[in-house]
Amino acid sequence: MTAAVTRPDASEYAPYYGAYVGKVPEGDLLHILEHQHRDTQALLSGLSEAKALHRYAPGKWSVKEVVGHLTDAERVFGYRALRFARGDAKPLQ
Repeated sequence: MTAAVTRPDASEYAPYYGAYVGKVPEGDLLHILEHQHRDTQALLSGLSEAKALHRYAPGKWSVKEVVGHLTDAERVFGYRALRFARGDAKPLQ
């Protein structure tokens, strides 16, 4: 059995990210992510292509664009986490 992974302390991230971290529910993050994955997949799989491309106003992002943006951001954060874990001292862009 592994220890639960919980929200980081405010000293472990830049203040800018506090609003995002504050939205994470209390509890074991790995368990929460498992449920979010299933819930998100169920939600998005029910969208037609037309609904996925819908913009609620001119110049606003579609659902598909928002999901793409979130995916890109997760890749960047994953890459940064890998660099931190390896002790890479090269400055991040």
